Amino acid sequence: MVTFHIFLLSCQQRTHLARSRFAAGDKVNVMLNYGYALLEAECLRAINSVGLDAHVGFLHEMNSSKNSLAYDLQELFRFIVDLAVFSLVEKGAMEKEDFIRTETYALRVKPTGARKVTEEVNQWLNKRSQYRNKQHTWSAILLLKTRELAQYLVGKHKTVDFVSPVYEIERQDNMEIRQLILDISYVEWKKLGFSKGTLHYMKQNAKSGKPFTLNKHVQERLNQWAQLVSKVEI
Repeated sequence: MVTFHIFLLSCQQRTHLARSRFAAGDKVNVMLNYGYALLEAECLRAINSVGLDAHVGFLHEMNSSKNSLAYDLQELFRFIVDLAVFSLVEKGAMEKEDFIRTETYALRVKPTGARKVTEEVNQWLNKRSQYRNKQHTWSAILLLKTRELAQYLVGKHKTVDFVSPVYEIERQDNMEIRQLILDISYVEWKKLGFSKGTLHYMKQNAKSGKPFTLNKHVQERLNQWAQLVSKVEI
């Protein structure tokens, strides 16, 4: 699970931020706040679907004017919004025109920015993970966990598990892959059956620090070359 500390370290070179919930003063905070509002709505839908009272929480104080249980559930799935916003920042998807400064100097997302954040959060909610021997979207897992909580509260289950599943980040452009691309020579790459132009483009991406993807054949060749190098080193 990606902590907010790691998120801050990842974003600090792109924008200066300090986490603030109300009247967010920077673009990342605005995006996070909007994303968390979307997540709260998702939690409320799950709570209502299983017949629980959204105002009765466990971690957050019970309050008839607040959705305390939704806030509790949010804590378990907050990382989805963090990853979605990180993705938007990393891709440079948000533009200056996607934000507006109000009369009270508070920064807000405009409809164009709200649409981008919503689409990205939905994409991450639709990513799949293994849970109970099946592949489920994270949106479905949120509902399943809420249902399990309801069953625990009425005595159908003796325990409730909020630990699994654990989200694992799998990236094709991690530091290990980037270094592998930078280390391979054009001669060695050509021996693997690819053109110099392809490797040149890959090296540019690896140096840039921007996100990129690799097709299946390129991944296989990179793995093949890495195995050959490791054997030589041994």
